[in-house]
Amino acid sequence: MSEQPEQPEHTEHVPASVWGTREVSAAGPATLSLQRQALLVTVVLRTSSAAVAAVVALLGLESAENPVWVLLSVAGVLVWAGLFGIRTLRGGPVFRFGAGDVVVCAVLCLLHGQLVPAPVLTASAGSGWVDLIASVTVLNAQCFLRQPHGLLATVVIATAYTAGAPGLREAPVVLLLQGILSAGMFILLRRAARSADSTLAAKAEARANDLARAAARADERDQQRRLHDTVLATLTMVSTGAITERSEVLRRRAVADLRVIQGLAADTDGAAYPAGATDPGDTTTPLVPLDAALRSAAFAPRPGLPTLTVEFGIVPALLPRPVVTALADAVGEALTNIVRHSGTTAAHVRAQPVGAGVVVHVLDGGRGFDPVTVPAHRRGLRESITGRMAAVGGAARIKTRPGDGVHVVLRWPR
Repeated sequence: MSEQPEQPEHTEHVPASVWGTREVSAAGPATLSLQRQALLVTVVLRTSSAAVAAVVALLGLESAENPVWVLLSVAGVLVWAGLFGIRTLRGGPVFRFGAGDVVVCAVLCLLHGQLVPAPVLTASAGSGWVDLIASVTVLNAQCFLRQPHGLLATVVIATAYTAGAPGLREAPVVLLLQGILSAGMFILLRRAARSADSTLAAKAEARANDLARAAARADERDQQRRLHDTVLATLTMVSTGAITERSEVLRRRAVADLRVIQGLAADTDGAAYPAGATDPGDTTTPLVPLDAALRSAAFAPRPGLPTLTVEFGIVPALLPRPVVTALADAVGEALTNIVRHSGTTAAHVRAQPVGAGVVVHVLDGGRGFDPVTVPAHRRGLRESITGRMAAVGGAARIKTRPGDGVHVVLRWPR
């Protein structure tokens, strides 16, 4: 009878090799966004560093210890960078590509002495083209490999660097520090992303619960309105002596009320909608004619009450089914109130489209009343008319004063 609550956003599976812990098997929007950005950065770093390293290596080719090895290494680095970038952008992070990147870098470090000029090799600043490749690989390893594999890759690269260029140098120490710092940075970023995802999931769950409670309350109010318009109205007429307990009128009203009660349990189309839930531009809700529904409400049988003559001035309009149902029920209640309380048997119903919505007027020339004097327990105007319109995002206004009739204005949207 009420709308299904909105479910929290579904999360996507993420390969465990890209995270700093073994705990993560699924990722929310914040984690996925971090993953996409990190992968893009690794691809840019790998391809750009390979291009820059190739240029630097070729510029120092003449002074290199082994020019042939330099040419082969540069070609291999460029081909690997292309494969790495294409595979990563198309298929996401893969452990073997992260490990392969470390292997390629380690081989270059072991051949360091054959690939750079002697002055560059003996320098302690780590300014050669192999140093550039090693530095980027250490950073990328923290993204592709979960810990402690990322830090292990850093140790492997620093060790290969030391083996390929023997002696005390600060470059391997810098690589180790870079790996530790970048690993810590990625761990903090991933924890922040998971925390954001947890917050978003909690908010989504709370919103779903709120929607479920709102739908339940709206459904309950709609049932109360229907009971007010039928069963409670019949009981009121019996208690006031308007109809007797053995009269044929009471039997007919009881049969009609029973149909309404049965419909409350079986009719899913009569579900209540939270205020504002019906969008004037919503194309998914079926559109039905308003004029036919208003005429049906006006001519609905009212056993035990005098016949009401209704004059119509309705411009045809197509509106969402829940809106038409609410308008027709509100008009029906307004006309029933006219028969019971106004002292007249004539009423006017007018409906005029306004923009994407409609305005409906129900008027009578009866005795009117003072709204201030209506007891709090009387729910006819407050729930069966005003409440119904508010439930579909509309509004109702009652204009009346003693001796001047009643003018009910129903507007949708609000």
